[in-house]
Amino acid sequence: MEETHNPMPAGGGPDRWAESAVMDLGGPMFHATLLLALRETVAADHVSHVFYGHEGLVQYSSAASLLNQSLIEWTTNVFVDNEFYRRDPNYGLLRDMACQPGHHPDLVVQTASPERIADDEYRRLLFERPGFASKISLIGSRSEGISYLNLYFSHAHSPNVAELMRGRAPLLIALARRHHQLCRADADAPRTPSWCSGLSLREIQVADLLRQGHTAKEVGRELGLSPTTVVTYKNRIFKKNNVASLKEFLIKAPAVCAAPACTAEAGGR
Repeated sequence: MEETHNPMPAGGGPDRWAESAVMDLGGPMFHATLLLALRETVAADHVSHVFYGHEGLVQYSSAASLLNQSLIEWTTNVFVDNEFYRRDPNYGLLRDMACQPGHHPDLVVQTASPERIADDEYRRLLFERPGFASKISLIGSRSEGISYLNLYFSHAHSPNVAELMRGRAPLLIALARRHHQLCRADADAPRTPSWCSGLSLREIQVADLLRQGHTAKEVGRELGLSPTTVVTYKNRIFKKNNVASLKEFLIKAPAVCAAPACTAEAGGR
């Protein structure tokens, strides 16, 4: 294994290869686009990104391949789900960087090949079986955790490729980290219940009160509407949800203890 604490600047001018990957940040094709953008210069065949929290545990993983997507997904699942990440030769460093931020460099580049892996089962399952001849690992440390970006090669990479990746490591780690942040924000974002789809703000207010068991008169008093207007809104709600009665609507949208926050356009009054 080899390590660098001071990555060399990338040669060849601006990193225009990264433009397409930037466009796919937060999307399902990000890693595939990133790998395709690097293909001509480093000839990597597969990429995986694993994110470690401060306890040294995996919080996120994703992977892409230009040769066999099922293969790289399988190896990544074995690595994470079967806890082979604890047997990774780099895990001691990863754990220390996660648990003791500030005691290690912000960026480390490592290289690995099958003959240098002492763990027989790890080598067989995660190198020999998938046909990986070598790997370049980029490890980026920030306050929120550790990004572990791995490029896998079907043929042993040359020393100049490792040197090139040292220069591009800061940008690659930054892209991977930003992609993870966007994915996490999307996963944490509140989801609009399906029954809200297509309803105006007023219709959602009426529907939510109906879901809580209020009568048309009670809904009218709460919202300052006449019972007739409430019935009109109720009929619109039923039509938009393709139900014929309040009973059907309550089955589709059962009431909860607290009304959900629904994103809807104003209007339809």
